[in-house]
Amino acid sequence: MRETPGVVIKSKFKVPGTKKKSRRYTTYLDYINRPDAKDSREQFETYHDYMEDETKSSGLFTREDDRLNDEKRRAVRDIFKHAQENGSILWQDVISFDNTWLLETGVLHDDLVDEKRLIQATRNAVETMLQKEKMVHAYWTGAVHYNTDNIHVHVAIVETSHMRERGKRKPKSIELMKSKVIHSLADRTKEQEKLNAFIRDELVAHKRNRKIQTLPNRVLHPDLVCQFKDIYERLPEDKRQWRYNMNGMQPLQESLDRLTDRYIDIHFKSEFQAFNERLEQEVLFHRRSYGDTEKAERYRTTKRQDLYTRMGNAILSEMRDLSKKQAPFKKSETPKHPVRRAFNQQKIFNESLYRIERHMNDEFEHLKNQRAFEQLERDIEYGK
Repeated sequence: MRETPGVVIKSKFKVPGTKKKSRRYTTYLDYINRPDAKDSREQFETYHDYMEDETKSSGLFTREDDRLNDEKRRAVRDIFKHAQENGSILWQDVISFDNTWLLETGVLHDDLVDEKRLIQATRNAVETMLQKEKMVHAYWTGAVHYNTDNIHVHVAIVETSHMRERGKRKPKSIELMKSKVIHSLADRTKEQEKLNAFIRDELVAHKRNRKIQTLPNRVLHPDLVCQFKDIYERLPEDKRQWRYNMNGMQPLQESLDRLTDRYIDIHFKSEFQAFNERLEQEVLFHRRSYGDTEKAERYRTTKRQDLYTRMGNAILSEMRDLSKKQAPFKKSETPKHPVRRAFNQQKIFNESLYRIERHMNDEFEHLKNQRAFEQLERDIEYGK
């Protein structure tokens, strides 16, 4: 399923020719800079410039300049002319926007376009694409147009030396260019950081600091402990495989995911609901921006898989620690020393019980103090 995307990029290229019917590169520059391609009501670089001079035209822009004067415009024409004479290909990209999407991102506001943001987004996108394609000797120029229902940007690219023979670029390079435009105009960094913070700084950090095999869990959540033991007993003999994404762990991944689900349900039920709501907002943003439901679903799947992978590895880390504690006693155990084996097992149990009881006492004292504090507040409130 597809819907109207926020950004569309169409690309083509021209090979230099000598026939009269062949359009010269400088002619293409004249085309994208022609007066009728611009709405005189929206010729501005910033909102203040628009208020001061409604007839101002932004014209061509480059990597360095937002607007070219006559001297720089002539210099650009000479660069494109010499590139054609030297056999460079001319790449032509059109970055087209859904105006409603521009409204949603704040680029379009009260019929005014923040052209500076469009220009900078184009710069970010073109430079990223050129790096991806390793077009080290490329030169480009662009122009924002308002002459159609959708605001769009024309980009023209040539190579000044070391010309390549093929004009076709990798689809991933164009997709990366599109992604850079989207994220330059609609920065979702903070929203994505919140998703990552829940996974890494809250959920996984909580798991690393709290073992599953504790007395509180055994009393209150025995099913959680049983799931843990079941996975532990089925782990592969090769401990190098005790990583979530290792081949040897594939048969146990589903069980690890169920254990993660149960852990979240016990300790992070409300937080996980908030996480899912934020995730859905990001999925909607991807679907709206790219117009591709499949891509949006991949984003959801990737983010969820990151959660299960990190939690799975945190659980497996606890299992590796447990295995290390048991290893020395297993080595010393022989049929000739049943009494010593029983003594060692009792010793491990007593040490574990002592740590658990100390933890429970700390928790109990904290609970008593909290209740005493709440009672004091009530007494103050009612004037006792």
